[in-house]
Amino acid sequence: MRAALEDDPDDIVTAQAVAAVRAFNHAKVPDLTSHRITATLRDDDGRLCGAVVGRMAGDSVYMEVVWTGEGLRGTGRGSELMRLVEDRARSLGARTAWLYTMSFQAKPFYEKLGYLEFATLPWLGAKHTQHFMRKDL
Repeated sequence: MRAALEDDPDDIVTAQAVAAVRAFNHAKVPDLTSHRITATLRDDDGRLCGAVVGRMAGDSVYMEVVWTGEGLRGTGRGSELMRLVEDRARSLGARTAWLYTMSFQAKPFYEKLGYLEFATLPWLGAKHTQHFMRKDL
């Protein structure tokens, strides 16, 4: 057996490692479920203009991806996508939602939605900050 660094351009190693972690978790918590909840915003031509992807696991949802196209920011459409994922997660038994955002991203947006910061970490030599945030659902 040997350890090595590998590129993973097709995410094959990542998929195998995630499957192994999920199998381990399932053995420890047999009734644990995990799946994605995705809300999208598309224009009339079907082009993606915004999306929120949450990972539901147990009684929490982690917001993996939150994105709204530049022209739609500040219009309430991002809040609508967040609410869709939160509401679906709540209906599936989620009690909390959490995420992290960077100091140059959307912390005020999440605060307006009721998210509270619970931790910070310096990033890039403290040039920026990672803000970890949570919300009771």
